[in-house]
Amino acid sequence: MQLQVMPTDREEHPSLSGAFTLLNPKGRQQVAYTELHGHPRLITEPEEVRVFSERYGIMQAQALTPRRSMSLIEEMLKAL
Repeated sequence: MQLQVMPTDREEHPSLSGAFTLLNPKGRQQVAYTELHGHPRLITEPEEVRVFSERYGIMQAQALTPRRSMSLIEEMLKAL
């Protein structure tokens, strides 16, 4: 597992429609899980899952690297 911080100065965020989780069950196809306004949804349709997977890739590219994210968190903790 790695932690990456999304800077607040990004003009656009690829997941403004809400949080999601990508799941990779062992020996099975990747699925996505969303929960919007208390309505959970497990997404298994490959095309829909692909869209969430692409969003995740964009978020990883826009976020700080894991090393820079950790440094930022440490800096913020010291300032407390």
